[in-house]
Amino acid sequence: MRLRVQEFLDRPGRRLPVKLTAAGEDQPDDELRVVEEIALDGEAFSQLSILCLTVHVTARIRQPCRRCLAPVTTSVELDEEFEVTIPPGADEVDLREDVLKLVLSAHDPNVVCREECRGLCPICGADLNREPNHNCEADDEPRTLRDLISWTSDS
Repeated sequence: MRLRVQEFLDRPGRRLPVKLTAAGEDQPDDELRVVEEIALDGEAFSQLSILCLTVHVTARIRQPCRRCLAPVTTSVELDEEFEVTIPPGADEVDLREDVLKLVLSAHDPNVVCREECRGLCPICGADLNREPNHNCEADDEPRTLRDLISWTSDS
């Protein structure tokens, strides 16, 4: 997500339109959350070696459901103002890192695929949405740290 800055540098203090879109490239699929798409729409101006942006950001984020771990895609929309330093002699600046920070700080990290999601079986991990009649028998093995501590102290 690179923005050419020469026009801003040629007209310091003048607000010019900014419109950028980017796909969620360069992100491994094994991440917990993946930003699939980002769009910026707004304006910017330069002052000395600083680019000041006022933009409306929209993004799509794919992340696991907090109950059953199924992938969930959500949208984030926010209005932001931020500044980026323009390196000497640069033709463009990369906004990706700054915009990703804004988007990831504004998204809800605890999404669910649907309100009635039943989650996973705490014993075997079966998806209770796919197997609504699933029933595991608890064994004598400890499942949590508290169980492990009490199990080892009893032995």
